[in-house]
Amino acid sequence: MNAQRLDIERSSVYEYSRKEVDPITFEVIRHRLLSITDEQAVTLASVSGSSLVNEATDFNTGLYRSFGEVVTMGKTVTFHAASLSLMVKHVIEDCEQSPGIHPGDMFIVNHPHKGALHCPDVGVLAPIFHEGKRIGWTGGCAHQLDVGGMVAGSFASMAKDIRQEGMLIPPVKLVDRGELRTDVLNFITGMSRLPTNISLDLKGLMAANNVGVKGLHDTIAKYGIDTVLTVMDGMMELSEAKMRKRLQELPDGVFRAQAFLDHDGFQNKLYKVHVELRKQGDSIVFDYTGSDDQAPGFINATRTGLLAGIYAGILPIIAYDLPWNDGLLRPIEVKSREGSVVSCKFPAPCSQGPLGAMWLVEVTTTEVMSKLMATHPKYVAEAQAAPASGPDLFHIHGKNQYGEPATAPVLEVMLSGGGAYQHRDGITVSGQRNITAGRAPNVEATELKLPVLYLYRRIITDSSGAGRNVGGQAAGAAFILHGVDEVESLVACHGYESPTSRGLFGGYPSGCNHRRFLRHTNIRELLAKGELPDSLASLQGEDTVFTAKPPEFEFHRDDVYECNPTAGGGWGDPLERSPEDVAADVKGGVFSAAVAETIFGVITRDDELDIIATQARRRRLRAQRLEWPAAKTLERAPLIGPEAVVKAIVGDVAKFIQAGGSTYFVCNCGVPLAPANENWKDYARQSVASASDLGPRVRLHADLEVVRHACPSCAKLLDVEVRRKGEPSLLDIEVAS
Repeated sequence: MNAQRLDIERSSVYEYSRKEVDPITFEVIRHRLLSITDEQAVTLASVSGSSLVNEATDFNTGLYRSFGEVVTMGKTVTFHAASLSLMVKHVIEDCEQSPGIHPGDMFIVNHPHKGALHCPDVGVLAPIFHEGKRIGWTGGCAHQLDVGGMVAGSFASMAKDIRQEGMLIPPVKLVDRGELRTDVLNFITGMSRLPTNISLDLKGLMAANNVGVKGLHDTIAKYGIDTVLTVMDGMMELSEAKMRKRLQELPDGVFRAQAFLDHDGFQNKLYKVHVELRKQGDSIVFDYTGSDDQAPGFINATRTGLLAGIYAGILPIIAYDLPWNDGLLRPIEVKSREGSVVSCKFPAPCSQGPLGAMWLVEVTTTEVMSKLMATHPKYVAEAQAAPASGPDLFHIHGKNQYGEPATAPVLEVMLSGGGAYQHRDGITVSGQRNITAGRAPNVEATELKLPVLYLYRRIITDSSGAGRNVGGQAAGAAFILHGVDEVESLVACHGYESPTSRGLFGGYPSGCNHRRFLRHTNIRELLAKGELPDSLASLQGEDTVFTAKPPEFEFHRDDVYECNPTAGGGWGDPLERSPEDVAADVKGGVFSAAVAETIFGVITRDDELDIIATQARRRRLRAQRLEWPAAKTLERAPLIGPEAVVKAIVGDVAKFIQAGGSTYFVCNCGVPLAPANENWKDYARQSVASASDLGPRVRLHADLEVVRHACPSCAKLLDVEVRRKGEPSLLDIEVAS
């Protein structure tokens, strides 16, 4: 940006006088700003008729300072915190000089290289002025049911170019000095298959902005412009100071994670999403340059998506008790490689990016942040195994039971499980982690709006990641059509043959995404006889074999579709879970008796614990681990005496201990495994696991392998790693000596 343009922008911004604000007034104004953001959300939901807004809460609202800095953000989709802030910056860059930014204006954006996550995410933003000078912005963004393109719903699995995926709107003035530009509105709604729906959503976003503008002006009228702006900037400064203080408490080091995105829409090829977190002092760097090149299909994330995934990953982990605003992001630097799957170049397709590469950015960010937090005894309880990390899109298009156009996703993807913690199991059916206020839709609400009838919705046995603490379970459902004879359907996911919901510190990954589609079944005959099947096993029909991302297919009245999402990863060695708890899991349907025996080493007979057989089984499993090979052996193990210094903990399984002038990776059993400057996994006993070793709901891509690493002395399972075949184990934790 040139100096002249910067001067123009600065001259349009209100310069205020900093005030001394007492703590009570500060908190009153801060909460008033938060309540304005909540009022915006209620307003949007009241005007919009979209299930994505009202049931999935796939939107966000917020207040921003003059150049897009986040002051407040809604408690809905955290991905949009980065998105809306970047949209503001692009509006200023593109529109400051022409057509100009004036009081009463609103701008619309959905371009993925101008702040949107993908084409269906449409943002509307309004500048806020005082005495003719800009003091901030308010904005909202909501996922639209259809924004045109080659596929209804605008998730274009066959697209090779972003321009095939839907309309692309760079910053455009939608409201000019308080007057709606109906030509622009008609132009945009005319490119959608659902013009009424998108029109209502856009009017809801405009109404939400009006609430934001009025709310801020009312607050200024009561407290004064200088006081309110002092508080807005002070909120960000306070969050930044607290974030930096917390980072200072944590040890310096390097932390790594990776996940694999399966199938790009054209080929069943793997794409690695790789992050290296470097923490030094009061700042952190997220380096995603090690991620694979961008895909030819629609799974890519833009730079906006990369930032969105990182912000959604870090906020609940390290800022769990801090105000969420721009101050938290100031200690963070993000590096990426243009043309990679997490930072694609135009015109690469990216319509599934938020459910693809961007989602795995959140997962890998969560993992490295959890490993960082798990180095400190004060913060280890905030670390979390991966939550459900592979939502499976199930989208239908056609006429509903009333003869009206119906294009929408079925929102069973909200019924996913949360990752386990050091001190407790993950939450069953927790919802998606990045949708903090998300809700699973009522069955009746879905059946009212879409031409489907539920056969069942239920929690899935063996979906959780095993561990000393287990991941939360997911719930699945099965559907038939109701009131229509056929619709077009689209399904697309990752985590289909790649366990992306990884466990921590010996915990297992959750089950993969599963779906089944039976054609020409006898379901109508059974229903006519009053029989309601509770599983597909009781149905006759032709089983359809899907890839992770098949082309569109026809769904007919006698067909049955079943979806089962991923769940949460486990924490810790499954052999350390209490036998009584495992027996209760079996009785409660969390795990099958077979998984209890093979993974947990627990024997149940008629749902009752056989403690003698369990003790013998666990002894055998530990003995088998001690027979696994190790690539290296520590020749001269140091004596860990009372003078040894603990530099950092490694979750609750190991420590970095300084002894005899050197630092070592030491298992909690007291035995040193490896020098701290080498990969400790090379010194652990290793075993390549089959998919069946990991549970009946895990599939493995032909290019993937899962390696279990155990202590060579006590046989405790320390890590369960997913990696490409032929690649070395990832050195995932390095702590500065």
